[in-house]
Amino acid sequence: MIAAKADNGIGIVGVAPDAALMALRACWQVDAGGATVCSSFTLAKAVQYALRHQAQVLNFSLSGPPDVLLGRLLDRALAQGVTIVAAVDPDAGDAGFPASHAMVIPVAAQGAAGVIPVAAQVAAGTNDRMLLAPGHDILTTTAGGGWGFVSGSSLAAAHVSGVAALMLERSPNLKPQQLHALLVRSAVPTGPNGPSALDACAALAQVTPPPGCACCRATAGKNPRPPAAKRPS
Repeated sequence: MIAAKADNGIGIVGVAPDAALMALRACWQVDAGGATVCSSFTLAKAVQYALRHQAQVLNFSLSGPPDVLLGRLLDRALAQGVTIVAAVDPDAGDAGFPASHAMVIPVAAQGAAGVIPVAAQVAAGTNDRMLLAPGHDILTTTAGGGWGFVSGSSLAAAHVSGVAALMLERSPNLKPQQLHALLVRSAVPTGPNGPSALDACAALAQVTPPPGCACCRATAGKNPRPPAAKRPS
């Protein structure tokens, strides 16, 4: 979803095909084809590695209970200017962790026909900063070298992480709070009480567009960026 290569004649193109990925294995399957689990220690090691190697965006397509150790590492990452995107747990009233963590971008899956997940409607304190992104019947690679349609907020989070990478390509000095604000402001409202849906073109129009970005030019008039967001320092 994030960084599949473009123009190689194989499969699909990722949201940010020029982005470099650090694939850090912090989780494992408890049995073949079964649930995937993680631990505080393995996740903390992965985050620490990412910070040491200057990652700019952390994608958490996972959710679990609040964790003090991981929370402190996330705060450290945010303080270093790292943008953090996390999948919303559709069964958790608080969106789950780390989606519920302060300054993390929580992302819920936008379902078939634009149906908003229940958690996206009821998550206390997160609706004003939550985003919806494509998460229903997403075509992607599967284990064993195959292809398949998958659904869930894990895929939605990956879409937002890809757009965040594109925005940082165009405006490398964007801070996490600035980037999050631009994503939310350019998103499409879905109702009076629910979160807004990601609009990738409108989000990119908020940052300096390259001359060849027809998409950015087409949406720039619809969502003009304010002077304060033109050249973040």
